[in-house]
Amino acid sequence: MSTELHGRARSPKRLQVVEGGTHMDFYDVPKYVDRAIAEAVPSFREKLTGDADGS
Repeated sequence: MSTELHGRARSPKRLQVVEGGTHMDFYDVPKYVDRAIAEAVPSFREKLTGDADGS
């Protein structure tokens, strides 16, 4: 479903795939949660505040 939704979303967008992680892993498996957060935070910071480097 993720790739279908990604295809429908308007730009700008980026699909980040965390290999080996399943939907449920992103609730409580640290190695997947940590990777997802590490990818998402800079994007949210840039899009929501205009501050790409977090300063």
